[in-house]
Amino acid sequence: MTITAEELLGRIRKNDKQFLDELMLIIRRIAIKWSWTDQVGLDDVCQDCFIKVTENLRQGKYRQQASFKTYVYAIVRNTCIDNYKASRMADVVDVEKVTLVDQGSTGEEDLISKEERQTAARVLLALPRECRKLWQAIFFGKRTYREAAELLRLTEGTVKRKMWECRQAARKMVERFEK
Repeated sequence: MTITAEELLGRIRKNDKQFLDELMLIIRRIAIKWSWTDQVGLDDVCQDCFIKVTENLRQGKYRQQASFKTYVYAIVRNTCIDNYKASRMADVVDVEKVTLVDQGSTGEEDLISKEERQTAARVLLALPRECRKLWQAIFFGKRTYREAAELLRLTEGTVKRKMWECRQAARKMVERFEK
């Protein structure tokens, strides 16, 4: 007997611990096979995959043409590939090499500039992974919101909203780091 999408969603909504543990174990095992050895990256991709599985079930995309495990495998594989492509396409810039002051600056201005770069680097590293990906795609990759949306497979509106949220988070972190 095949289980329907509605039954699967019901088990998720009921917070069926055994089912959720089995689902996360399946997701984790597949993600590990797709080279996610970094623990933080593995946790992030597993969470992304769980959300995608749940959303696909809600939207009726699972039609029992394959087993549920095979369906989950396809979602995890595609998510890992997408994350890998996005990380490879984002241009990485060394924060220390970014010049923030004029060439004719004083020693004091250079010191302040170095402190600002260090604060910026700490804030960037402390931001959630999703924010870092957006910042890499837009600011360091010198892309428009539309280009970043295409790269990250999001809508332009979603990219704008998420960037606003990331800027708010960054402002709070800057205030905290500068205290």
